[in-house]
Amino acid sequence: ARSLSLFISYFQTGSCLVVKTEGGLEEELWPQEYPACGGHRQSPIDLQQNQVRFNPALRALNLTGYQEDRLGQFPMINNGHTVQISLPPTMRMTAPDGTEYVAKQMHYHWGGASSEVSGSEHTVDGIRRVIEIHIVHYNAKYESYDIAKEVSDGLAVLAAFVEIQEYAENTYYTNFINHLANVRYTGQITTLRGLDILDMLPRDLQHYYSYEGSLTTPPCTENVHWFVLADSVKLSRSQVWKLENSLLNYQNETLHNDYRRTQPLHHRVVEANFRSFPNQRE
Repeated sequence: ARSLSLFISYFQTGSCLVVKTEGGLEEELWPQEYPACGGHRQSPIDLQQNQVRFNPALRALNLTGYQEDRLGQFPMINNGHTVQISLPPTMRMTAPDGTEYVAKQMHYHWGGASSEVSGSEHTVDGIRRVIEIHIVHYNAKYESYDIAKEVSDGLAVLAAFVEIQEYAENTYYTNFINHLANVRYTGQITTLRGLDILDMLPRDLQHYYSYEGSLTTPPCTENVHWFVLADSVKLSRSQVWKLENSLLNYQNETLHNDYRRTQPLHHRVVEANFRSFPNQRE
């Protein structure tokens, strides 16, 4: 049998480890190089609403500093896998159990390989949304992200879906989308100014799903507390198209379908602090 040689290079910043191999490293091969990717607490998952456990004790997430740094500078990079924005440590999220997390970075997952392909990582009752936003945080009791990413209670991700609202441009995204041209090629960096992260999230931040999972890219570490918002951001079809078609990957091909397929739930329980969400689309 012919041996398979994998030539792996990576660029890591925040939680996004971008794996590149000669010929590409397919998802099915991840566990060979990163054993955690074959674990039983992997993300993303399908959020099956009839299996979600209602937990009224899950209070609203407390977000601080998300709207206060409008004059700040936010480095943004095309890391070959997605577009990633570095966030200031003044941005914090407090979970229902009182754990405080420090924001590290935010990035996006999208489809776009054809006009019908959506690209969220999590699905709801089997339905994949157009885009998914991830804001990666680390536990404030640790000195840095690099330390926190190695421990069992180290990370938390606030996730939100994006849906298309025809002909209704979301002006809160204009600054971000206009700068995508500056990071077309892998490794390019630009700086966003006057960014209001809170405005780039759904209007309703009260209702969410919660479960224990992993990073969705290698090394797939199983130390992530996920908070997936029930409400969604609305972008116009034109804005979605620009995000889906502005960046090139390591092979100078348009970066499409940068999402991982859903993983088995196994014995985990998904909780939510709502029974039904009235604004959710059928």
